[in-house]
Formats: sequence, C-alpha cells, structure tokens
Amino acid sequence: MDSQIRFTGFGGQGVILMGIVLARAASLYERPVGEDGKEKRMSAIQTQSYGPSARGGHSKCDVKISDQEMLYPFVEIPDWLVIMSQQAYSKYIQERRPDTKVIVDPDLVMDRPTGHIYYISATKAAESLGTRIVANVVMLGAFREISGVVSNESLERALMDALPKPTHDLNKSALAQGAKLGREAMEKKGKA
Repeated sequence: MDSQIRFTGFGGQGVILMGIVLARAASLYERPVGEDGKEKRMSAIQTQSYGPSARGGHSKCDVKISDQEMLYPFVEIPDWLVIMSQQAYSKYIQERRPDTKVIVDPDLVMDRPTGHIYYISATKAAESLGTRIVANVVMLGAFREISGVVSNESLERALMDALPKPTHDLNKSALAQGAKLGREAMEKKGKA
C-alpha cells in the first residue's frame, strides 16, 4: 500500500498539524494484516512548506505512507489533494493526475474543479461546534473516512497524542463530525 497525500490551505488553519497527525497515525499505530496473516509495519514521511507569512500565507503539508521502504521523501503528484482555501486551490490544483482525488472546503474555495471531487464544509461544521479552530480536524476526519488510509482508532490516538488534554473532547467531536461529513460526501458521490 502506497499513498501520497497533500494538505493545503493558509497559515493558521492547522494544515501542518493534519499531516503530522496522519503520519503519526500511520507510522506508530497502524498495523494492517498482510496476506500472510501477519501484522505489517507502516512507514510515513511528512514534509511541509509555507509562505513567508506564517499566518495567512499559503501552507502545504505532504505525507507519504507505505508498507514498503521509501527511498524518496517528497510527494510529486498526490493521490489525495485536500484544499482548504482559495489561495491554496490556485497554487496547487494543477499538481494532480486525472485520478487524483480532491477534497475541497466549498465555503473557502470558490472554484469548482472537475474530476474525483468531494466537498466537505469543514469550516462551517467547526463553527457549529463553537470554533473555527477545529476545521482542520473536521477535514482530517472526513479525509480519513473517504480515503481509508488509516483506521479511525489510529487517527484518533495520534490526534490525542498531539493535542493538549483540555481540548480532547472538542477534537473528538470534530473528528466524528468530519467522519459523518465524509460518509455523506461518499453517498452523494455514489448517487451522482
């Protein structure tokens, strides 16, 4: 199994945290069972970049996950592209193949791409939970539900490891809300 994922948005949205949590979930907690019936160990590589202004400038976090040895650390063309701002859309939408699956927050991205697209209103869902600050966690939950790259248990465990204890309940709610939105987006896509 090999997956290349790119999370994009603007600085301050928690895009880097999304990648860190996903890489941690895959490499520390995910143990898929191979054809031989034995648990496999996953590897993950996470890289990040952001514009000159940390808040408001573009932000990108790439994650590569594999059950094989990885010799090259960078994502060139992602299998999954998650876009959380119009600026990120303009900068990264061309860096995909025809089969790249794209997840977009339609409240912050005005353009509507073609192809394998899922719309997740992560910012609106976060606001319904009381704060926009967890929009990244909502989107991460939706991404996990749609992609199946890691298990929900591994992702939640990695997220709780990365965040302060007083925020755990809010972030668990955000992750669950994202998973629900992910299921709804898949059902909608299945009917289209």
